[in-house]
Amino acid sequence: MSPAAWLGLACLGLWLVLACAVHRLPVRGRALFICALVLAGVPLLGWLTLRWGPGPGVLGLALGLLALGRPPTRRRNDPESVRHEAGP
Repeated sequence: MSPAAWLGLACLGLWLVLACAVHRLPVRGRALFICALVLAGVPLLGWLTLRWGPGPGVLGLALGLLALGRPPTRRRNDPESVRHEAGP
């Protein structure tokens, strides 16, 4: 494989890390960051499909949708993420 193919995989890995971290951002800047990820991810997905074929391209699409579409999860031991209920 050419170095360009491996560079595409490295860029996809970086994109996935950023997509998983988007839920840690404040709500105010999250929409802009998601739009930037989508704008960067579409050509990256095309590059991945061109270099590696349709199978990895579909897998990359599924991973991207999973990373951007999953709801944020709370950490169990983080006191800031615990919701306090109002008293009676």
